[in-house]
Amino acid sequence: MGSLKKYRYHFLVWALFIFYETVVIGLVSGEFGNPLTYAAHYALAISLFYGHAIYSMPWAMSSYRNSFWRVPLVLLLEIGVFLSFSFFTDKLLIAGHFLSSSAPLKLSFLYCLRMLYRGIYFLGFATGYYFFVTYINEKRKTDKLERQWLNDIIYRQKSEQELTKAQNAFLQAQITPHFLFNTLDFIYHNIFTISPVAADTIIALSEIMRFAIDSDKMGDSILLEDEISQVENLLYLYRIKKNNGITVDLNVSEDTSGIKLIPLVLLTLVENIFKHGDIDSPKEKASIHIYVNNKQLVIETDNLVGYKKNHERTGFGLSNVQKRLKYAYGSDIEFTHGCDDFNRFKVALAIPLDELKGHGVLSASLKDSATVLLREDAGRNGRFD
Repeated sequence: MGSLKKYRYHFLVWALFIFYETVVIGLVSGEFGNPLTYAAHYALAISLFYGHAIYSMPWAMSSYRNSFWRVPLVLLLEIGVFLSFSFFTDKLLIAGHFLSSSAPLKLSFLYCLRMLYRGIYFLGFATGYYFFVTYINEKRKTDKLERQWLNDIIYRQKSEQELTKAQNAFLQAQITPHFLFNTLDFIYHNIFTISPVAADTIIALSEIMRFAIDSDKMGDSILLEDEISQVENLLYLYRIKKNNGITVDLNVSEDTSGIKLIPLVLLTLVENIFKHGDIDSPKEKASIHIYVNNKQLVIETDNLVGYKKNHERTGFGLSNVQKRLKYAYGSDIEFTHGCDDFNRFKVALAIPLDELKGHGVLSASLKDSATVLLREDAGRNGRFD
């Protein structure tokens, strides 16, 4: 059905043409032939038409340097084939008494001239059809290229606008942290004598913020103990905020000393505990375990899920952590997270030590991808709830 719809105009034109030649001319001349005779000769004519338009002409015109001899050669061969098939078809029709003839059919000059006219007649239409289709296809290609060109211009303009915005944001980002840390330093010195606890809180907060802001400038990986220090600052801030009411155990094995890891992995896992976990119950402690086992760095977190926060959309930070780890260390890492039957959310990360030691300089595109993910993390998870 699809093919019939696609070629419906071809069927319509051929139907009108055949109707004109058979019925109209037959009525004018008063002569009608056998339907099988019409069918046989029109089958030859239609075959010549499409064979010339679809196969012969594209081959002849495929090389402009050789088209001057290919086109005449194609025309001569097609005329010869059409003449031969027409003659043998008429022979068969006469033998089958479908076509009447007063004398035996011969390949006479008059017969050849009549068939030559008929062949050139259809070849002329076929050549016109070939050039028409070629023009339509070339026009479509040109329109497509123009649309692509316009889309490229629009894309470049958008890219330039985004680049300008990014440059402005980068300049603002350079100014804002500098102003922020100077302000925090001013507040620290002014309240130290009044409230040492508040002053220590400002120092801890300042260190975490500086660590997060400078994470994309630290290189491909940092010492794990440096980020553990920031985790301790984070725990300190939450304890101050909750009046020492939180229950989170941080257990770090000594054999993790000297290990390097891409930044903001551990902080994101710990921050996920505070954001989505229930850490106020003394009987349901949250825990963070960092150790080496079977030549793998293992980081595990375990916390009770906060009932009031179950409706929130979670998983962005963990998903980005997993993507960054795969970017950096490949598919050998093991990263699982989920809630068990006791409503405790558990995260388990295992990275082969060989991958950590062999982690070299990231490619520029890889580093840019990691930076984007870091900023997505900061945008989604970078505030206290």
